Amino acid sequence: MGLTSEAIETTLDILFGGKIPLILGAPGSGKSMCLNPGGEVFNSLAAYEGVDPSEFGFCDLRPCFMDVSDYRGYPFPNKETKTTEWLVPEFLPRDPDSKGLLVIEEIMNAPRGHHHALYQLTQERRIGDYILPDGWYIAATGNRAEDGCGVGKLPTALVNRFITVEWTPDAKDWGVWASEHGVDYRVIAATRWHPDFIETFDGRISGPQSTGRSVAAFAQILERSNINPTRSDRSNQSQRIFRMAKGAIGEDDAGRMTGFLGLFSRLPDVDAIVNGVSETVDVPKEADVQIAVIAQLARMATPSNIGNILRWVSRATDTMKIIFATDLETVPAMALSRDTAEYRDWRIENSKLFE
Repeated sequence: MGLTSEAIETTLDILFGGKIPLILGAPGSGKSMCLNPGGEVFNSLAAYEGVDPSEFGFCDLRPCFMDVSDYRGYPFPNKETKTTEWLVPEFLPRDPDSKGLLVIEEIMNAPRGHHHALYQLTQERRIGDYILPDGWYIAATGNRAEDGCGVGKLPTALVNRFITVEWTPDAKDWGVWASEHGVDYRVIAATRWHPDFIETFDGRISGPQSTGRSVAAFAQILERSNINPTRSDRSNQSQRIFRMAKGAIGEDDAGRMTGFLGLFSRLPDVDAIVNGVSETVDVPKEADVQIAVIAQLARMATPSNIGNILRWVSRATDTMKIIFATDLETVPAMALSRDTAEYRDWRIENSKLFE
């Protein structure tokens, strides 16, 4: 289990314990994604409540985009009772039988005037006459002062209403998520060689830099372009890759990303491995090239050639074997290849690696 997985586990422990987690971490590290519909925390809460995720409610509350009056709604006169009543904001859940998750996003950027409304919401689950239905959980996210996001300091009384969760990005966890969500396998391989693409954030940098979010954005641009890093005829492709990467992850990381992707045009004969003549293909000595080969082979695996591939992978280092198994077991398209006698026997033979 990586550091991000541990943070998700802790977040769920807090929610199941009836308390409110405050997830603090760098921008682009996946804090909101795990809470949004489809995220690990959201889906786990829905399963815990026995509700289909499509029917589990979600409310995105962003104080930094709101006026203080937005919480309580607007007053209107009741002529019969001669009292003032309040129009409840449309975005707040009202069905008393509903279940869901209310997320207070970017709470560290909330203007001071919003704090008092958040006091009541987080402590009493209400704002004025409005009451949050019992079936709803509350969570919050925020950046840290060192992240350079212009965050303020929350009052100690408000901080005391939360249980803080430190969100530390982990390249291995991101790689699993990325594989499951169709991120380009070559970009995922690059993060294995350069884990700091995912794990390191410097709040002193004013321009773009690599985060899980920006690396995924670059991968999407790469996928939708006509560039194929596996081609040996790269011509001006490296320059194009560098330019698009620079705008997403910054100049220094763009250089490293471009350099790694260039490895895919210089791989050993993967076709020979796939076709069963792997004894003619040496295992590269360079670790970065090994990672690229493993990523390429996992992508090429089919039920008919998985045995050939495994014979070559068995000659690689234990680390490469683990990476190959991770790729094969997290990419949905690889399901047929891993559901074969050859792969099951190989997994048993190397079971000590996966304990």
